[in-house]
Amino acid sequence: MEIPAEDRSLGLLAATLGTTARVFHTGFVVRDLDGAMGVLGEALGVDWARPLATPPLRLRTREGDVHVPGMRLTYSAQPAHVELIEEVPGSLWSADAGLRGHHIGLWSTDLAGDSARLAALGLPLHTHGLNDDDSIATFAYHETPFGMYLELVDSAVKSFYSQWFASAVGTAA
Repeated sequence: MEIPAEDRSLGLLAATLGTTARVFHTGFVVRDLDGAMGVLGEALGVDWARPLATPPLRLRTREGDVHVPGMRLTYSAQPAHVELIEEVPGSLWSADAGLRGHHIGLWSTDLAGDSARLAALGLPLHTHGLNDDDSIATFAYHETPFGMYLELVDSAVKSFYSQWFASAVGTAA
């Protein structure tokens, strides 16, 4: 199967999973991002995109709206992409959540529609980003009974990821 030119730099796993797969990455929450990048970069033989520090985030959870002061994260630059998120205690991204594989990220061209579809499958919406008008934005995490979340990622941000991955820090052996 041919990967579309606009997606080649993203290293979509869909190339090996079939034409309907939208798997993009697997994410893990770690207590020490820099330490994890060093050890896992060497162990996995991957380079990491430069760590990204987000601005404060406005999120909606089942318990209500929350504000996260920001977070740090990175992705492996090569497919299959591994995302490392530095722990944000007391949030969805707590290292004490009891999850081992935190989430699998899927592209979505219709974030609200795909989120409703997952909820209808019995996978309740846990947390999602918010637009200024309080509508769902950028990403949505859904619970599963399998010890991980499914994260829908708005495909409108694909170009951001390919540019970010091009900034890979040469950490691989």
